[in-house]
Amino acid sequence: MKHNQTDADVAAIRRAHGQFLSKGRVPEGVVPDFIERSWRRSAAFGVAHDRIREIGRVDEADLRVAVSQYGSLINFAAPVMENLRHQLTGSGSVVLLCSGDGFILHSLGDPDFLPKAQHVALKPGVSWAEEQKGTNAIGTAIAERKPVVVYAGHHYIRQNHFLACSATPVLDPFGDVAGVLDITCDYRWHQRHTLALVQIAVRVIERQMFQHRFCRDVIFNVHPERNYLGSPFDVQMAFSEDGEFLAATPSTCSELNILPGAFHGRFEELFGVSFEQILHRLGRISPPVLQLRMQSDGRPVFLQLAQPAHARPAIPGASLASASDAELRPRAPAAPLNLETLGAMDPAMQANVDKARRSLGRDIPILLEGETGSGKEWFARAIHNSGARARGEFVALNCAAIPELLVESELFGHDENGQGGRRKGGPGSIQRADGGTLFLDEIGEMPMPAQARLLRVLQERVVAAPGEAPVEVDMTLICATHHRLATLVAAGRFREDLYYRINGLTLTMPPLRDRGDIAHIARAILTQECGGGRTADFSSDVIELFGRHPWPGNLRQLHSVIRAAAAMMDEENVIERRHLPEDFLVQLEHEPEPQPVAAPAVAVVTESLQVIELHAIQETVRQNQGNISAAARQLGVSRTTLYRKLRPESSNQ
Repeated sequence: MKHNQTDADVAAIRRAHGQFLSKGRVPEGVVPDFIERSWRRSAAFGVAHDRIREIGRVDEADLRVAVSQYGSLINFAAPVMENLRHQLTGSGSVVLLCSGDGFILHSLGDPDFLPKAQHVALKPGVSWAEEQKGTNAIGTAIAERKPVVVYAGHHYIRQNHFLACSATPVLDPFGDVAGVLDITCDYRWHQRHTLALVQIAVRVIERQMFQHRFCRDVIFNVHPERNYLGSPFDVQMAFSEDGEFLAATPSTCSELNILPGAFHGRFEELFGVSFEQILHRLGRISPPVLQLRMQSDGRPVFLQLAQPAHARPAIPGASLASASDAELRPRAPAAPLNLETLGAMDPAMQANVDKARRSLGRDIPILLEGETGSGKEWFARAIHNSGARARGEFVALNCAAIPELLVESELFGHDENGQGGRRKGGPGSIQRADGGTLFLDEIGEMPMPAQARLLRVLQERVVAAPGEAPVEVDMTLICATHHRLATLVAAGRFREDLYYRINGLTLTMPPLRDRGDIAHIARAILTQECGGGRTADFSSDVIELFGRHPWPGNLRQLHSVIRAAAAMMDEENVIERRHLPEDFLVQLEHEPEPQPVAAPAVAVVTESLQVIELHAIQETVRQNQGNISAAARQLGVSRTTLYRKLRPESSNQ
């Protein structure tokens, strides 16, 4: 059995429920105090415990109105609920989001554990307020303003005694109940840790609500322990640009002995130091973390700048474009870069974000494919900053930017003979990434000997620098390439076994020309470039040019073009066509006009039969996602024959 209570416990709870109904009292120690309080409220409401009540689902029109009123909450909660559902796959659970008065707004999961007639009870449009359903996790969490588990006979209505429900109220930035998140299942399959999952999920939602509400103010992460900064357990505190305290996340502010809504004052009154001085110091150090003392009790706390003043809401792709053309590494973003702040308005990018979010914490190696400049490294950094290893180091190595002879020493460590011009030995990128993320850019350019050693490290989780003892490593692996690795495998230029080791999840970064949010990204970059509170925009003509430009340099080129245009901009603060670089306009003029697609006619053979055969083989390999064995079976040849025909020189024989 999967539940955490014995049959005797369940029977005792039901007897206590019956004794309360018949005698108005509860045996001591059998049910929690909040359950007894809820039973008394339910009786006062006149809830009938012994009969099947009407479901009470509102009609579709009223449901649409209610959902529209809570649209923001639903948007923040939906991806978190999807992640919960993924973790609960196979458990027969339902994840519910409710309004602050107990009205179901959104549901995900498998309600098959419910009797058929009751499926509708856990669907949007049904109220689970205590006044309607008596004691239950949703309504009772609202009434008690705290996380609760309502298990089996705890439910006031007997027909609900087969349920186990874990619910936590979602508090808005000012401490009011904005909603409730709940996981419901058959009580026999209840797990004790379910409530902890719900609480963490709620804190993620609350942080997003908090950051959205104070998106133009200064936000700090604060906690007595440094390791908790940036996690759902720290305290987020918002201040105006002149240091006036605005709010703190209500669910966590008790970590600092602060009651929600109890403090009104300035930064200096909380920490005893100048607000401007702290901002100045944080702006000059990396990572931006300082240790201060609370004025109230002298307790030391760590403070991290999470969001500076005048920050804008998350703009998808804008952070990806802030690398200069002269740099291989992007500059640090103004706000923390993760999958949540990255966001996405382009469907392909949103799909990438969703898939990457689901992979977090599952030890799945990720392969990013896409054109140069399409933002692969920034996306990798966002994945790193969103996962459990975010406090570890993000170690990036560009396999194409290092001489072939030095790739192995950079990866696996240097010997004492000073290989690569170094005077003494040192750990390689793999060892430095222990506890963090290793990002191998242009993995397709890695030499074959290094591929063999990397495969061994990934299989054994052990790395040994020359002359050093083997060291265990635990890291997230993210690789990137502008090639299709499956094609390189088919051509014999990349190890097939390594390909399958690093290709746990492939994400394709769309080129800028195919994205539907170019104007949005461009305006975000222009805001960054202007700085100092200056506002600017593009003419409609320029936006139209951006939409049909081929963008061979992708996001890097967009940033370079806007930087140059902003420098040429006149006092009217509008970028016109005349401000754009000449080479940008030349590329646009040379872009061929799109031609109508005609029906296929009889093919004219202009290539040799060997080349046509090679193209057919490569296409078959691509359709089989690089699996040589499957492609060989489909073509009716051996793997050896297929490898021979894929060698570049074979087409010239």
